[in-house]
Amino acid sequence: MDHKQRVLFLTFSFAALALFAGLRGYLTAFLAALLVLTAIGLAFVWNRFVFRKLHLKRSLNRTYAEFDSLITMELAITNRKVLPLLGLKLESTVTSGLEFADSRRLLTERDGRENIFQDFFHLNWYEKRTRRYELRPLKRGRYEFGQGTLSYADPFGFFANQLEDVLETEKITVFPKIVPIQGQTGLNTYLFGSRPREGWIYTDPLNLVGTRPYQTTDSARQINWKATARHGAMQVDIEKPSFDQQVYLVLLQPPQAKWWVSAVNNNLEVAIMAAASLIDNYLQAGYQINLATNLISRIHGLEEKPSRLIAGRSQRVELLTRLALLHNFSMEPDQRVLARIGKRMEPGCTAVVITTAPGKLEPALAGSIRRLMARGRVGVLRVSAEKELKRTAGLREWRIEGRRPWREAESLELS
Repeated sequence: MDHKQRVLFLTFSFAALALFAGLRGYLTAFLAALLVLTAIGLAFVWNRFVFRKLHLKRSLNRTYAEFDSLITMELAITNRKVLPLLGLKLESTVTSGLEFADSRRLLTERDGRENIFQDFFHLNWYEKRTRRYELRPLKRGRYEFGQGTLSYADPFGFFANQLEDVLETEKITVFPKIVPIQGQTGLNTYLFGSRPREGWIYTDPLNLVGTRPYQTTDSARQINWKATARHGAMQVDIEKPSFDQQVYLVLLQPPQAKWWVSAVNNNLEVAIMAAASLIDNYLQAGYQINLATNLISRIHGLEEKPSRLIAGRSQRVELLTRLALLHNFSMEPDQRVLARIGKRMEPGCTAVVITTAPGKLEPALAGSIRRLMARGRVGVLRVSAEKELKRTAGLREWRIEGRRPWREAESLELS
């Protein structure tokens, strides 16, 4: 007998009891049966209108988040009717990898990919409640908050109701961990040489940062006539220095790597941290970054996402998002990626190849790097847990230690 059948049986039983007691004049039994029938009727009406004029809204304080940042989720629920609600339950799926400050809010885990967020609300008539939850990401990636389900059971336990898809899906992208890189000066000197502290010798006429008094060595095309009229003296535009330099960043994981092994996975996470840290440093220095990898993307799969040279923070967001959405396995050979880069790499450009290949580099991979060196300067960063890493003749290699767990690393060292 299911729940609905039990309620019907109970209703008819007490209705028969009320009729019998009324006909026989048993006042106490009649009033008790009538009270139960009234409670069942109220519970039925309560359950029927429970979700009427009930509004929910969920919001996140950000769409993109740094690895060590705090994420705030806000839930607002409004009851716009006379009927109070006691014990309203909200459940929603959340991609695993987020840690709630209140661990009681997360329940079961589904196949290691999703957790269940759950909370209870008690609302009086015409009341609005807002709750905030603090979360911290435990790994990079894109996290999705499901549409959610509302469940309600009346105080007497006679009826239950459920409403699905009560929230809009929310997504947040967590960037890889960015840490300082010790010894990067040697890599930069090899790749770019020495250069003026204030920037490159070229300037960008479209990137104006102010005006200054005119000097005899200035070009007449730099004169800002509006500023001249305002100051009563000749003024020229100040153009921000532009680094006319592109950096090709290549992240490689051997297709035959046992990515399910924790040590191999840790090496890759360290490599992604190194790539993210280099991107952050080079973008601050004014370089343009081209990112290529043979790792599978959670969004684009085996296809390579087109690289767009966007200036400023937009480029940082796009590049770090691509790194955040990478799986920990690859299928494309390293040499094919380097060959593709070599075709579009302009002469004189620089490239940084980050690889987790163990031991000595295979001759095919080393040959591809040498062909890339014919077009510009190429630095190779080897992420390895081996105590002694065999270097390849003719290549400029730096080593990054991969034995330390990536979550504990507060900095990386190039040696």
